[in-house]
Amino acid sequence: MIIMKRRSLATVALVATMGMSMVVSDVATTSAYAGGPAAKTFALGGTVVGVNTPLHQFTVLGGTTRYTIMTTSKATYTLNAARTTFFALRVGQPVTVRGIFRARFRVATSVALKSPVPAPVSTVPATAPLTTALNTALNQERNALATYKNVIARIGAVRPFNNIVNSETQHVATLTALMTAHGIAVPASTTTGAVAPATRTLSCQLGVTVETGLIAMYRNGITMAKDFPDVVRAFNNLLDASQSDHLPAFLLCS
Repeated sequence: MIIMKRRSLATVALVATMGMSMVVSDVATTSAYAGGPAAKTFALGGTVVGVNTPLHQFTVLGGTTRYTIMTTSKATYTLNAARTTFFALRVGQPVTVRGIFRARFRVATSVALKSPVPAPVSTVPATAPLTTALNTALNQERNALATYKNVIARIGAVRPFNNIVNSETQHVATLTALMTAHGIAVPASTTTGAVAPATRTLSCQLGVTVETGLIAMYRNGITMAKDFPDVVRAFNNLLDASQSDHLPAFLLCS
């Protein structure tokens, strides 16, 4: 569970997001502990920059500030005016969240979101560094996906692997789409992934190693792809998923 920083003052800020102006307002309790003052409400507009499926949390970028939102089975979700579930959340979606403070946490009561807006593709011709960065990212994400599938095949569909494997599938699809958009040939997958350990604890330790490698790779890749805003944006989102969602989940179970 991620603990939010305590806020002692009410704040109201105007945030421009996805071409719209949204009001971000929140009022935290001064006690910030269970059993303290009654929970107060908040409203937040921004963009989804991270989704932690195992913990039912997601991160919203409101202006320049990141907010961690906790969800419950009672939270309502609306995607493009249609009812949906927490699992419809995707990085890049504009979102409006309303909820309450419980102790030190924001808990969503309603979430309204729209389908992610595709990032504009750069018109700059692909370069050797970009090709290397995308090929490296695709290879490592494919390795991560294959590794987590190996774990599930050996010890069963246990958390967080059963959730993160879906995320890795999306990551591979994102990178493949980027390569196609930039005219870079998508190589056939040859990776079989790492051999799965015999226990969940050891598997989670392997997950820590895999995600740590992805984090380092994306940090380097962002520099290599600096002339391509769409790739930099995607790499930052994928980095955030590994750093803020997957790694903490694996650390928790290792």
